[in-house]
Amino acid sequence: MKGAFITATGTGVGKTWLATALSTACVQRGKRVAAIKPIETGVDPDARDAIELARACGNESLATADGLYRAKEPLAPYAIEKRGGPSVGSLRAMTKRIRELAKDADYTIVEGVGGVLVPLDRERTIADLAAQLDLQTVIVARNALGVLSYTLTAVEALRKRKVSVRAIVLNHVDRKRRDDMSRTSNADVLADYLPRIPILRVPRVQTPGDMVDAATQLYNTLKI
Repeated sequence: MKGAFITATGTGVGKTWLATALSTACVQRGKRVAAIKPIETGVDPDARDAIELARACGNESLATADGLYRAKEPLAPYAIEKRGGPSVGSLRAMTKRIRELAKDADYTIVEGVGGVLVPLDRERTIADLAAQLDLQTVIVARNALGVLSYTLTAVEALRKRKVSVRAIVLNHVDRKRRDDMSRTSNADVLADYLPRIPILRVPRVQTPGDMVDAATQLYNTLKI
């Protein structure tokens, strides 16, 4: 299965917008795409991220396919399990299901939930799902104070599981703090620490359309 796994340093940094824009970029270039969100919480009643992804690739049935994890509470899956909710179950089974759903696709885009180390159960995290899928992994991060540690931690966690990070997308999604000096230096510092990983910069993200240029850059970076 050829494709990309879109993960992040945390919640609300633009994963879905990027995954949707990348799916659209692939479709516009004649690719058959399967865009899947295998784990989504806060589903009340619809899996909104999964629906957005599925619509972008032209296959809305992917949002409601059997074998994917959905839960009402807006919490990490392990937190939901501890409250008596559904468990994620076998990552091997989930990976097998993703491959089945993507069997007719030229390219598969899988979006994670939250950040790299979101607990799926007592022992496994999103990083372990990334390792199971073995796709080109992309980290989305918010260009703001603190992103250096968040991003380096995410990369280290993935490398520990032998997951190669193919790109980092640095977004300006926080419009509240205009005096954040780190925005002018974060990309350069990350480039020094991670010289083999391309850092793609998105100046300002207010709508999904703001991700179009980043998706085009990512399409070329991943050599889709």
